[in-house]
Amino acid sequence: MTEKHEVLESFWRSAWERTPTPMQWAGQLSVDEGSLIQIQVGDRYEAHGIRRFGWKVAATNKAVQQQLGVSEPGFGSIYENKVLWSGAALASSQLIQPHIECELAFLLNKNIKSARTLEDMAESVDFVYPAFEYIEKRVTVLDMGVAFADNAEHTGIVLGQPVRHQIDRDYRQVVCTLFKNTSLIDSAPGEVVLGNPLNSILWLKQRLEKYQRQLTEGMVVMTGSFLRQLPVSSGDHIRAEFSGLGVVDVNVVN
Repeated sequence: MTEKHEVLESFWRSAWERTPTPMQWAGQLSVDEGSLIQIQVGDRYEAHGIRRFGWKVAATNKAVQQQLGVSEPGFGSIYENKVLWSGAALASSQLIQPHIECELAFLLNKNIKSARTLEDMAESVDFVYPAFEYIEKRVTVLDMGVAFADNAEHTGIVLGQPVRHQIDRDYRQVVCTLFKNTSLIDSAPGEVVLGNPLNSILWLKQRLEKYQRQLTEGMVVMTGSFLRQLPVSSGDHIRAEFSGLGVVDVNVVN
């Protein structure tokens, strides 16, 4: 067994069997190596009958970058068995230091294949969802290689009701307001997400092409959090309102 194969096998077993992240590789993987491992782990999921539902873009917001101690975005794979819908119960006892991010998710259409500019991105989506990503603090993000191999903290998503995309909608001006139980946590406009959430899709398309992968019609892309990651625990009710686009909420249980 070559070392590359051994690394892949260890991250695959960790993901599939829900065992601790293989930290024996700490400090030994580059960002590119970690990203490629993550993609290959996703291929293994698909070979085992669990479809890649789409992708998430991470650390697209300066506040989140400061929170995590990173300076550039990353990406992760979303799997169909980890997609919840608004109002669902999220079992925190099965998660390692769970946090919530409030985001917009976009359903891609066939135009994504040839899209090259931000203007093209506006032609490449059919629906937008108010959404949460739920993540786990399995490994320090400062070890970017291992963190990316471990799917960039990603565990799953919660989707609100889809809204048909309008070509002239300015997602920079969509305001997300986040509540935890009865408390207002914070609010921010979409422009904090790489200047425009659609820029996240453009960034992701270009980055995946580096690894000979493509965004395709029918995929969902989570474009990054409007606000800092929010720690959650059993008993919390988390709700996000996106101006003009609706709401998403989740109940955190034990």
